[in-house]
Amino acid sequence: MPDSSTSPEPGRGWPPQLTAWERATNLPLLALAALFLIAYAVPILYPGLPGWVGAAANAVYALVYGVYAVDFGVRLVKAGRGNRIRFLCTHPVDLVMVALPMLRPLRILRIILLLSEVFRRHAEVTKRLRAAFYVVTVTFLILLMSSLAILDAERYARDSQVTDFGDALWWSVVTASTVGYGDAVPQTAEGKAIAAFLMFAAIGLVGLVSGSLASWFVDRVSAAAETTDRAEAVELSMRMERLERQVAEIHAALVPGGPPVRESRGVPGPRAEPER
Repeated sequence: MPDSSTSPEPGRGWPPQLTAWERATNLPLLALAALFLIAYAVPILYPGLPGWVGAAANAVYALVYGVYAVDFGVRLVKAGRGNRIRFLCTHPVDLVMVALPMLRPLRILRIILLLSEVFRRHAEVTKRLRAAFYVVTVTFLILLMSSLAILDAERYARDSQVTDFGDALWWSVVTASTVGYGDAVPQTAEGKAIAAFLMFAAIGLVGLVSGSLASWFVDRVSAAAETTDRAEAVELSMRMERLERQVAEIHAALVPGGPPVRESRGVPGPRAEPER
């Protein structure tokens, strides 16, 4: 016999215990994501810090990874025995984030996935605002993390053209916008991999933004058409009411003392008996 406390009814959403867990963990996970970002950025922006800073950053990486893995496991359990496959299929970002190993070249991807997923869960607004917020957030994160990653990979490379964060941010914006001036070119294999990731991610973002704008225009046109139809229906209703009142007045003038004509639209009044 299935456990009704964990298996959602067909056609319904997720179980209430899963929703309550996600709601309760939104802010703590957001704080951990910010801590993860700080631990990644500080050693790159300030390379002359003591060695214990790098060790502390690695400890933060492991801590956040462990917490998110536990959170994913708890959410999978709370989804219900008959609903876990659907949970895995509908939460691919969470699954990839937990499945990625803690390798240095993959930290940029992990941080982007982690922060974008937390912001998505935290943005409890309308679908349109959520989509816009999500696009802006992901774009900012991709540019920021690509700048940090390319600086980390290229700073000490031979013939490097990216030596500070300003150069790295400029390179990220130029590469993401597909302009490609060529004034800064990655020299390392890791830098070239970051460049390829950024170019493909930027192409996807351009398509996403274009689709969002097209959808927004279609919604605006549909809303305008619906408003026009509603106004025409109201005007037609008012005209019908005026006509009914005029018919009632004419009937009262032609048939003195006769029964009044009902003013309900579509319901004719009783016929007056002819005078004998």
